[in-house]
Amino acid sequence: MRYVYINGNFVEYSQATLHISDLGLRRGYAVFEFFRVLRGVAVFLEDHLERFARSAALLELEPPCGRERLEDLIRELIQLNALEQGGIQMLLTGGYSEDAFTPGRPNLIITPTPVSPPPAHLYQQGGKVILQQNQRELPEAKTTDYLMAVRLARRVRAEGATEVVYHDGKRVSEGGRSSLCLIKDGVLVTAREGVLPGITRKHLLEVARPLLPIEERPITLDELFAADEVLLTGATRQVMPITQIEDRPVGSGRVGPWAQKLMAAFQAHLEAYLERRSRPGPA
Repeated sequence: MRYVYINGNFVEYSQATLHISDLGLRRGYAVFEFFRVLRGVAVFLEDHLERFARSAALLELEPPCGRERLEDLIRELIQLNALEQGGIQMLLTGGYSEDAFTPGRPNLIITPTPVSPPPAHLYQQGGKVILQQNQRELPEAKTTDYLMAVRLARRVRAEGATEVVYHDGKRVSEGGRSSLCLIKDGVLVTAREGVLPGITRKHLLEVARPLLPIEERPITLDELFAADEVLLTGATRQVMPITQIEDRPVGSGRVGPWAQKLMAAFQAHLEAYLERRSRPGPA
């Protein structure tokens, strides 16, 4: 990845710097978005820009430019890097602060990043998750506060898991870097309140609605353990079946029929999106 955008300029990756007084560094006061680029197309860009604006508003940060300009910058960055496959991260920080506490003018950084999709066997055999009692602060905003997920990364790998799922002792909410859905008796259930509004989750629900009933409500730990099938969604993992929670199998312990149907439906939905966005002229 050669070029990044930072505060009004495209610069070489090695030359992109921020001052040490930035509140994103000093206090973790920042929001971000990450989305895939496939075949040169920014996947679900309109949804990510909408969530980026909402996250910024929740932290009372004012982006230096509007949505149309952000779209232009992202497309220009894709072209400058000849980016066909990968990802892009948008970062809006609290800005430089003399007292290391009061937000200043936000810094905006947009950078391409390499992406390594999860291995194919996780979609064929299903993945494992571990559980952790934790509640993200201001969960509706996509902030850079990934303290618990980063701290647990070694444990996740050591236990052969793909993700950590958070709960409050009674209810489960979301994964460290993903949204959570379960299926029980042919009904898809997913939390709506107290979680990040996942973009991939949004599109999964769109393709799922014609196929099975959907309930957006709190999920208890008991319901999670009793689920027939469990799915995680996210920009990189897309739609991933989960067949083990800690040392307990999910359902039969195999990728279930609904997971297979929903993965296929989502893939078709994604292909249609890429086809529309790849055409010249307005999408």
